[in-house]
Formats: sequence, C-alpha cells, structure tokens
Amino acid sequence: MKRVTAADRVDCFSFDKTIEQRIHHKCSLLQEEQEEAPAWNTICDSEFPAGDYEAVLLPLSEQFSDELVRELTLSAACSLQEGGTLTIASSRTKDYEYHKFLQSLFPKVTRIVSDAGIVYQGRRSQPLPEKKCLQDESAMREGEQLLYAYTLPGVFSHRRPNQSARALINLMELSDESSILNLECGSGIVSFVAATRCPGSQIHAFDSNARAVKCTEQGIEKNQLSNVSVKLAALDEGFMPESYDYLLTNKSYFSSEEQGEAFLQMCLRALKPGGLLQFSTKQYQWYAHRLLDLFTDVAIDGAVHHFMLTARKPE
Repeated sequence: MKRVTAADRVDCFSFDKTIEQRIHHKCSLLQEEQEEAPAWNTICDSEFPAGDYEAVLLPLSEQFSDELVRELTLSAACSLQEGGTLTIASSRTKDYEYHKFLQSLFPKVTRIVSDAGIVYQGRRSQPLPEKKCLQDESAMREGEQLLYAYTLPGVFSHRRPNQSARALINLMELSDESSILNLECGSGIVSFVAATRCPGSQIHAFDSNARAVKCTEQGIEKNQLSNVSVKLAALDEGFMPESYDYLLTNKSYFSSEEQGEAFLQMCLRALKPGGLLQFSTKQYQWYAHRLLDLFTDVAIDGAVHHFMLTARKPE
C-alpha cells in the first residue's frame, strides 16, 4: 500500500478469516498513516478471487502442500490481465519441479535466490492451462450408514486419513438432546458423526478456513443432515458464550503455550457450567497439566499417535 498511488486498488485475499481480519486491521492503520492511500479491500473466500489484475503478489508458506502451491500459483496467474505480472515469494530452497511448473505458465521466469528463500516473477503473455477440480471425497462407516466428507487443498488432512478426527470419533461420548460445538471442524466429519449418533441434538460447526466451511456445507447436503449448521468465523468468534453442552475439536499441534492457553480459555467461555470438553492431540503433556488447573474430571485416553483428552467445566 505504501508503494502504490491513490489511483490504484489493492485487494488482500486469504482463505482464513482470522488472517483476513488481521490484514484488515493492518490496512486500516496504514490508511490512517498515509495522506493519499489507495482504495483497498480484504477478501476471505473458498476460491482465489477472479479478476483482471495488473499485478499479483503470492507469498507461499513452507507448510503448504505441493498441490496447494500449484493450485494457488495457477489461480494467481489466471487472475492476471494480459501483460500482468505475478511475483511469488517462497521459503523453499528445493524448487526444481516448481521452477519447471512456472516455466510451463510463463515464457520467461525470473528467479532470485537469497538466504530467506526464492522470489520468482513472470509476465502473463500466453494461454494458461485450465484449472482442475482438486476436491477429494472420503467415506466413513457409522453403524449401518456411510458418511461422506470432502476436502480441498488447504483443508486439514486433504487426501490423507484424518487420524486425529478418527481418534476423537472413536472415543467421544455424547448424549442426545444437547447442544454440541465443533470448533475447527475441517471437513466436518466429526460433526456428521455427532449428528448421526445424536439426532435430537444441534451441532454447530465453526471454522476460520473458508474452504473448510465450503466442504462442510457440501457434506451436510450429501449426508442429508438437518441438525448440523456451519459458520465461517475467526478463531474465538461467532459462538455464543456458555451455550454448549459439549465442545469437540482436534488440536494436533500448538506452536506455543500462549496459543494453548488461549484455546482452553476459549473453551471455558463457550461451554455451559458442567459442559464437557473433548479433543484429540499429539501434545497432551502440557494440556493435561493445565486442564487440571482449569477443569474438573480430567481424563486421558491413549490412541495410535493421538491422545483423547476430556475435561468438565466447573459448575
């Protein structure tokens, strides 16, 4: 925003609502600092914005799968007008296959290597290949019923068995006629199983990833579940405080104790007094100790590569 003029327009895109809100806040601060700031907009959607852009800037995380990286790159290239420039920043250092992929999209690819990673730049001047459907469908048996779930690149456990969800599904205990919150629902498979086991309950699924919400919506329709709803919301937003009998989620990893603490405090806000938190994780030691400080009836069940933790909010 500091390098463009007031006559330009800047669109900032993310699949994640939490990130989109952070970008919005930062853009607002920059706008206050600049006398003649450009028009800007933040977008959170399940698909890369279609446009006719003169330039697209695409940062790529090392955590992105190869499939997601290629999809984002092609989508970004397709959003360019003729002669538009795509600039990509990647922290990856092994890039032979990706460099070849870029050369299939652009007649000339500039590649600049530094200690921080690699920057690529290409100008659109030729027809691009059509984008493929990268959706994956999986099925899980629940009693005599098959439940279907869908994922896209960028949704947790795309094209891989979701072991953390299976651990949660195998060990979770629910009662019917209850209000169930499924945070970070991903494909929605945990919500679908909960809805099938407790047809008189209302399951409220939330995710900050617009693609996860889209996949969950598709699964709700495919499985014909009238007692499941899904909502796109930034982390720690969207749910009603002290409104849920059960809170279900997968917490395979957390990057810091501060992040883990924020998660547990969010659970306390969401659950009714006496409500039950149930989640699967690989990193149970810190959670187990902290749960004893905040909750009652804390229990740990071991599963293959994952642990199931349950804890009750004090009355």
